[in-house]
Amino acid sequence: MADRIIEEHVVHDGGGNSGPLTALIVVLFLIVLLAVLYFSGALHRLFGPHKTEVDININKPAVVLSIK
Repeated sequence: MADRIIEEHVVHDGGGNSGPLTALIVVLFLIVLLAVLYFSGALHRLFGPHKTEVDININKPAVVLSIK
């Protein structure tokens, strides 16, 4: 009688609990990246108002003083 060859396949998930740690590192990197873009003004230039001219009316005073 011939011996049977039995093959076993063992599946490894990549070495332990590195998945949550990798996700945490990616989230922290994105938070730091967004903070740098926000405080540098890059996000304001992309999503902010695009009005570049200043409207000043010198004929209309901002404060009206009434003297009695």
